[in-house]
Amino acid sequence: MKDRAKHGVFSLTVTNAGVTQSCTVTVPARLGCLATQISAVAPTPPGDGPSPGVAGDVLCYPLLCPRPFPSAAQMTDGFGGQRVVNFKRAQLLCAPATRGPAAIVPSTTTTTIAPGPCDFDSNDRKCRGTCGDGGHCSAIASGGACECRTTPCGDADSPSCDGFCAPDEACIFTVTGCSCLSIP
Repeated sequence: MKDRAKHGVFSLTVTNAGVTQSCTVTVPARLGCLATQISAVAPTPPGDGPSPGVAGDVLCYPLLCPRPFPSAAQMTDGFGGQRVVNFKRAQLLCAPATRGPAAIVPSTTTTTIAPGPCDFDSNDRKCRGTCGDGGHCSAIASGGACECRTTPCGDADSPSCDGFCAPDEACIFTVTGCSCLSIP
């Protein structure tokens, strides 16, 4: 999916599996799931197939949380049955969404921010700073530095991929186009 929401970063507290963490979520959404009903699954999966019902529409946003994270949990679903699933780290926050009409006319707002330094902070491995003209301080994959960019990564031209991402990501050329990937 392609989300044209204005880039933003939000801090929040996440609690799951008994662990509470302070995390950062970035906008726009990277994944969208529409409420779906399925039937006639063949062959029958080990978990006797998915149970009927609809979970609803959701939009999923990149999520950055420090460790610890629950390492493993017993999970059950209709496709894989009951098993132990090992978790590495939180990557997405999926929030309920409401689906509206297919065509929405975007409104425009202009905010002027005084330009400031756009530099790489090696302590937390993120681009920091403010940019004028609606720009975002974003990593340059090939140069190991940061610069002000005005085009979202998903809309950037391939293979240059000179779009902006979250402060801890760089816009990288992949087989499917330009994508934001975490800075190692």
